[in-house]
Amino acid sequence: MNKKLMLKNYLYRIFPIVISISVILFLFAGCGVRRYAKLPQIPNQHPVRKFEQPKKSQADSLKAIYGNNKKFADEFIEPALIALSYFPELKDINIKFKYSKEATTMAARPIPLSVFSNRKYVILINNKKNFEGILLENVPFNAQIGIIGHELTHIVKYNNYNFWGILGAYFRYFGKNHKPLFEKEVDRATIKRGLGWQLYDWAKYSLSRDNSASEDYIEFKRNTYMEPDEIKEVISFLSKYGNIE
Repeated sequence: MNKKLMLKNYLYRIFPIVISISVILFLFAGCGVRRYAKLPQIPNQHPVRKFEQPKKSQADSLKAIYGNNKKFADEFIEPALIALSYFPELKDINIKFKYSKEATTMAARPIPLSVFSNRKYVILINNKKNFEGILLENVPFNAQIGIIGHELTHIVKYNNYNFWGILGAYFRYFGKNHKPLFEKEVDRATIKRGLGWQLYDWAKYSLSRDNSASEDYIEFKRNTYMEPDEIKEVISFLSKYGNIE
């Protein structure tokens, strides 16, 4: 039997397996299997229009409450702690803030082997030289809280999924045209948390011509995430924001 015929027979054998796996992944992507039924915890923190850099005593107080099982990037510990204060269910979850060479400003994901038990997560902070996008170190303080809050919202979602749910979420995330739907859903959840104005400041800064981002990066942000006017519209419908402007 020649190699061409052997390859043809092999492909015929594995084709049904590939189709079956694809169907299973598609079904899990649609249902988002959860580890357990759990209502989101409501943060005690109220929306604030603009946060200022906290004093050391304030930062120490926040760290005592929200710093358990966290490894912070020292440069961004204050905005991270303020953002974490809006996510009480993450208080004891293992999260590491780590520098990396990402294709975007920040990214959050589960550490692979931890998806089976004792969940651990990493939030990656881009520190790549000559990055065409926006480095977190150049972002205004209030906007830093907004983008970190967005990444923490991702972790809340991941933490509610079991292994198959996470696999399904990834499968759906990288599907054609699904990424903007996924990211805008996370943006809306971040606004509902109470970090709407911080997300607004981040969105406004990321689309501004005053930053050093390339036109391609700005266009990617515009097409994938909620724009400032959209964020402001959602804020206007939520009573918790009152008349904060």
